[in-house]
Amino acid sequence: MHERGAISDLKSGVPQAFSSSSQLGSDSSSTRRNTVDIYADILEVVKSHGGRGRITRLSYGCGMPVDRLKKFLDKLEKYGLVRGNPIETEDGAVATAFIITPRGQEFLDIYWRMKGFLEIFAEGGN
Repeated sequence: MHERGAISDLKSGVPQAFSSSSQLGSDSSSTRRNTVDIYADILEVVKSHGGRGRITRLSYGCGMPVDRLKKFLDKLEKYGLVRGNPIETEDGAVATAFIITPRGQEFLDIYWRMKGFLEIFAEGGN
């Protein structure tokens, strides 16, 4: 593993994710998810399906339309957090199953650790 880790390599959405305006420690269901929260949600859904999931299942799990999810999956694949793996379905068609990579798991581990720290800081500021 290289020194910078998974999060520092992500250029889109990361700096604002850990700023003071971040949604990361917020428990309100009415707040809008930021990009990093969406990445984490997608990875968690993939993980919850045995580390692999097809796009429709991921779409339902993330609460996101398939066309929007495809854009996020493309970025996650570009960052090396998921890998698209062609599979054959029951009817003989070819579909893509998205698999969480070790780097994707590293991202989740760091994400949840940072979220915990941000919640502690938010509690200390009250």
